[in-house]
Amino acid sequence: MDEDITCPFCGVSSAEPIAIQLHIEEQHTEDSPSVVANGSLKPHKEPVNSEQPMTSSEWTRCTRPGCGEYVHLADIDEHLEMHLIGSSSEITLARAARRPLSPARQAALTKSVLRKPQMSAPNPVGPKRSSYSLLDYFGGTSYHSQSRPTRHQGPRRPGRLGKRELGPYAFEEAMPRDVRLRLVEGAAPHRVNRIGSDGKLAQALVVPNETSGLVPVIADLCALDTTIAVAYLCHSSVKHVHKIQCDGNFCGYWNIQMMLSFLQASQHPGHVGPLPNVLQLQETIEQAWSNGICSYGRVETGGINGTRKWIGTSEALAYFSQIGVRVEALSFKDDDSSHDLAVVSMLDYVEAYFMGGLDVAKHQGTSHVTQLAPLYFQRLGHSMTVVGLERKKEGSRSLLLYDPSFATLDAMKRLAAGLRSTAAPEALLKPYRRSDRSLARFDEFELILSSPTRPD
Repeated sequence: MDEDITCPFCGVSSAEPIAIQLHIEEQHTEDSPSVVANGSLKPHKEPVNSEQPMTSSEWTRCTRPGCGEYVHLADIDEHLEMHLIGSSSEITLARAARRPLSPARQAALTKSVLRKPQMSAPNPVGPKRSSYSLLDYFGGTSYHSQSRPTRHQGPRRPGRLGKRELGPYAFEEAMPRDVRLRLVEGAAPHRVNRIGSDGKLAQALVVPNETSGLVPVIADLCALDTTIAVAYLCHSSVKHVHKIQCDGNFCGYWNIQMMLSFLQASQHPGHVGPLPNVLQLQETIEQAWSNGICSYGRVETGGINGTRKWIGTSEALAYFSQIGVRVEALSFKDDDSSHDLAVVSMLDYVEAYFMGGLDVAKHQGTSHVTQLAPLYFQRLGHSMTVVGLERKKEGSRSLLLYDPSFATLDAMKRLAAGLRSTAAPEALLKPYRRSDRSLARFDEFELILSSPTRPD
């Protein structure tokens, strides 16, 4: 049995190192009720609540119970629609009113769909040859616009960012203790009794905000949709990690965890074992900055340890580089000179990425489950994890995404556990689909590819 660890300041002991670490940080640091001074404990005033309303008219706070996330106005309709789906006792298709695209963006998107090459029926052994090369895609060339995504680079002159980039807690020094504890306790694995598909009772080690086994279920549901010509998906081991109920947007961290679940399953030397919690991810990002990896992030954020500041592509890039995972970050932007949309180039790239894994994919009807890693996906105000892409017979496309803002539907958990569900496939897929039309509201996207594979 492990020996108890004792707090050097007050004698409190525990067998769990993380418990003592949290105790010291909460009770014996500058923002705690008591601090150590001159060898004795002295009272300390409570930290000032640094939360202030978002001053920008671009953002609004979701008032749905248990949410409280700050959402960009361009995304609020879709955000509320996901809440409607998740709160329904019977899984139905909830449709919220959508803000229309501008005529110019709608015309550009329609043009891109009409010009699509016929890639709807790939050879089970590998992708078909055509007039363009996958090497062009992987090199960053779009079939339509010949525009090239740029590789992520740090700012030439980094400066302190504000609330628009870092959220309402942009200048926070320390998150509230209850939020800190929720982030640790809510991610702690525990054993539960479950009835398996064989009807027998067995113990399982689970993390409340993680769901395994969804990729094969999504593949099956896509194959049942007669409007879909082809669907590509990532490795079946990738978990859906959703937010822990606490005050703050932590989507960047949940997406790092989803990326890590792929490395966890593949026994990558950079990460073996349980997924690190948000506080541990913050520490690793800070270590990366100290080691000169994307070190401008510390200048831009003022430091993230123990805070609710939003993070983005740069911080995720720093994290993976620090743990020794080869990653590449790409940026896609609207080309004003040619009127080409960033969403078209981004979807071209993602589709080519998954087509590159068809030679070893598992084929489930029109769905193809590859061995590829998921992609970290960033757009204004939110990040998600790309687990696949689907193309309809009429040419339009949708990303298949894990959104950390919403918990996995109970019906999907049942299917992942090998049980039955009476819900319609289209309704079950709704939380994972983001159509090209929906994505066309945004003019810039960023992707992170872990251990990218390039054709010979």
